[in-house]
Amino acid sequence: MKRINIVGDSFSSSNRKGDDYHPWFIQVGELLKATVDNKSMIGVSQDWCWWKLAQDLPNMTADDQILVVMTHPGRYWYFDDKPQMTNPNIVNIDSELSPEQLQAVQGYMMQIQRPPLDIQQMSHRLGWLQAQCDQYKLKPAQILCAFPLYVNSPYPMEEHINWETYSHVKISKGDLLTHVEQPEMKQGLSEYDLWKGWDCRYNHLMKSNHKILAQQVAQAIKNEEPIDLMTPNWHKGVLDLSVLDDSKFIEKELDANAITNRKTYLETEFKKPWAQRTGLFDHFKKKNI
Repeated sequence: MKRINIVGDSFSSSNRKGDDYHPWFIQVGELLKATVDNKSMIGVSQDWCWWKLAQDLPNMTADDQILVVMTHPGRYWYFDDKPQMTNPNIVNIDSELSPEQLQAVQGYMMQIQRPPLDIQQMSHRLGWLQAQCDQYKLKPAQILCAFPLYVNSPYPMEEHINWETYSHVKISKGDLLTHVEQPEMKQGLSEYDLWKGWDCRYNHLMKSNHKILAQQVAQAIKNEEPIDLMTPNWHKGVLDLSVLDDSKFIEKELDANAITNRKTYLETEFKKPWAQRTGLFDHFKKKNI
């Protein structure tokens, strides 16, 4: 294998400059002896990722591998120069956007966005990727689901979720949020209760689960089969409030720099997420988003 071309969101975004920890995607490159070309960025949407893919596809060869870390289908690339501002869960979104931009985002989410459209658009993206991999004679593209791809919908969507029949697109079994990230928490404690909007893991995962994920991804790429996130023996039920003060645990499993930054953030800038303050969270519950 020559190169692994990755697009995705925070589940695959690179470390800050100067941080020499090797996240799961670097470990995949090491396992497969391949160069990793990672175009991921925190907060981005599927349409931004596909824009990056479209730019790079003509330069890919049969030795290359596409790996898409598939973000939530409800994210949208609202503003050309702010591709990371797609998610109302971003705590500081109201400090990054103007009042007019926030009004546009809120109007879209409350009046236009709905799960059937999200699923249909995602299905079209996967169909395009299937056709491009076939046209360029590439290996089957690997889709590593960061979130569940199917969003509850009152409409029949069966014709849009037949992805398992695709020959050039391999959809992971399970998703990172449901099968890896959330189960790391001890029962009864939510991620927001622990992190308060500032996750101190690399790519939302403990380091020990990075190693397992790298092995699963490398094996799937090698065998041209879907990535299995459902059967590995992930490290679960570990995280609670005590880990924030456990220096040995932080060194072993977390991002020590993020722990420091989180403390400063909570002391000087913390506020409830914009979506909670504006009532969008309650609106999403009604729409099953």
